[in-house]
Amino acid sequence: MDRKEPVEQPQGPLTAFGGRLALDPDARTATVDGRAVPLTYQDVRGLRTLIELGEGLHDARDVLLHGWGAWTDPRELRYPMAVLRAKLGEPWWIVRDGDRYGLRPPGPPPSGRLPYIEAFLEGEPIRRLG
Repeated sequence: MDRKEPVEQPQGPLTAFGGRLALDPDARTATVDGRAVPLTYQDVRGLRTLIELGEGLHDARDVLLHGWGAWTDPRELRYPMAVLRAKLGEPWWIVRDGDRYGLRPPGPPPSGRLPYIEAFLEGEPIRRLG
């Protein structure tokens, strides 16, 4: 990992989506619709970075540079972002599209339920893809 420049650690809470998602970096806690979620230092960095970058999708390299002040393989973000998504409890708070990441307001995907869940609820057998 090549270090570029020190990354400033902002003090105080950050919020997104009208306060529905809040981050307190000092307490290492996120608040998701009023529910407290304990976070690791790495989780705090990832969530803080996405909140600071704002809505929309951001290239993994930009996320790494902004949050960690380093360039590395963009695939290095996949695991920590997946863990953070799981901790927030609603998988659609954090969006991943290839090597781009972002925040969006919580809720179901634009089409409603995921297609395989819809098929399961309608009684269709689950089929393997590929």
